[in-house]
Amino acid sequence: MGNGEELIGLAILAYFVLFYRYVRKYPKGPLPLPLIGNLYHLKAETLHEQLHEIGKQYDGCFTVFLPRPVVIFTTFETIKESMVTNGDNFAGKAQVPPESLLHKVRMNGSASLAPCLGATSVGSLLIDYLEAALLSVKNICVQRMFSHGYLIWFAVVDVQHPQTGISVSDGDVWKEQRKVAIRILGQLGLGKNLMEEKINRSMDEMFRQLKDNNDGVTPFDVSLTLQLCIGNIMNETLFGYHFEYTNTERFEYFNGCVSKHLKSIKVLQDNFYVLLVQAWPWTKNLPFIGEWGFKELHQNAATYHDFIEEEVKAVADKYHKDHEPTNFVEAYLVEMEKNPALDLINLHAIAVDFWLAGMETTSTALRWSLLQLMKHPAEQERIRAELISVVGNSSRIDMSHRTNLPYFVASINELLRVANMVSFVFVHRCTEDTVIDGKLIPADTFVYPQLYSVLKDDPIFENPTEYRPSRFLEDDGRTANKKAAERMIAFGMGRRQCAGEALARMELFLVLGTLLLNYRFIPTEPIDLNPVFGTVLVPRPFKCRVEPL
Repeated sequence: MGNGEELIGLAILAYFVLFYRYVRKYPKGPLPLPLIGNLYHLKAETLHEQLHEIGKQYDGCFTVFLPRPVVIFTTFETIKESMVTNGDNFAGKAQVPPESLLHKVRMNGSASLAPCLGATSVGSLLIDYLEAALLSVKNICVQRMFSHGYLIWFAVVDVQHPQTGISVSDGDVWKEQRKVAIRILGQLGLGKNLMEEKINRSMDEMFRQLKDNNDGVTPFDVSLTLQLCIGNIMNETLFGYHFEYTNTERFEYFNGCVSKHLKSIKVLQDNFYVLLVQAWPWTKNLPFIGEWGFKELHQNAATYHDFIEEEVKAVADKYHKDHEPTNFVEAYLVEMEKNPALDLINLHAIAVDFWLAGMETTSTALRWSLLQLMKHPAEQERIRAELISVVGNSSRIDMSHRTNLPYFVASINELLRVANMVSFVFVHRCTEDTVIDGKLIPADTFVYPQLYSVLKDDPIFENPTEYRPSRFLEDDGRTANKKAAERMIAFGMGRRQCAGEALARMELFLVLGTLLLNYRFIPTEPIDLNPVFGTVLVPRPFKCRVEPL
């Protein structure tokens, strides 16, 4: 009995020795414990603040074990050195839950071949037979059928494809999908009048809603109004139609699924189990851990995948290849005929990417902007005065006014900086041994550039807690401050910088500017700038007076 206890003790001792030898491979950080890493002292609700403070102790480059090792960068210098100077080595993605659930393919119904094979239904037996060879079979069938004007749809449940789309993929898949997506967005008018027209159509719907539901006196919750406006821009771009404000049930359901997923990607105390599944994927099959660390997220993700797949199918069923594409799905289907690297799975994944990244973050930025401008009413009036001086009695601004609105443009940068709402970008993966700030980052290490720390506390932003748009302008009040602009990295840096930045900035400029031209926003309750923690730091629910001008 004594020998057995000694062996157990030696085994535990050996494990501790090996664990801390393993820890020394990575840049120094707070002391981790075996099995649980640093989870014992990190708290979900303030994790971004804790990482910021830890970064000060380790010169902006350190490791935390969650329980898997993740190297954190918290200064502009370390983020730039990794994501820009060594961008090729940090362009990989982690591809673990919960991010990988963004690309969980779940297609409804059974497959059908029509009309050349009649109305034959291909059910679960065919699905079971083909599932192992899904990718190759799907590519052949979809490409060839579409070239004759037909589509084949495979019903596949729970087949995960992390190497799809843009946000989670890497390597050649990421390069090709991103290149095609950006080209299609350019064809659809990104940076041109066509996209501006889409935004104006969405604002038309927004103004109808405000006119019918807001009397200018009763406190009004603008959240759904802003979400619907930005959601309609994305929906028209992707699928070619708008949701009407009088019938928002489907939009609200989908938007609720997206919000729930982003809020549920919490860590530590709120969702400790997600981190266990990240570190040890086999634990998703265990009771409790699997339920709360994988299945719950998986089931919620399935709801918005169903939505996206239904929308893509509806567009594909109506589209005729002889017509000029009018939305992203149609344009991608045309590209699919010419490019074997493109397929329906990637199309679904890109649509999910755009919806999640494009709608939630921009509408949240608008809500934070209104809160800040109500907290600083003199700033709201100063922006409005500049807008009126340029557009006169017009109720709209357009992108041609941008060069004549330097203070408004600087205000947008400052509003994004103080909102600082992206607490967690997708985790990157170092693909080769790389030295950053004199510290070795081993290949295949997960890395996280914490943009939050730069926006909150970079030395270039003097008195960073103060709301001051002039920090983005030179002393003449018109010329952009290049050093401040370089550090305004709300959209990331390097090769994985947000592909939708141009569209987001256009939306913020046009929507916020037009709202301020037409309405004065007045608080009716104390302004609470403490965020609700999640992947995106969102404002707490609020109401205000929306006074027509």
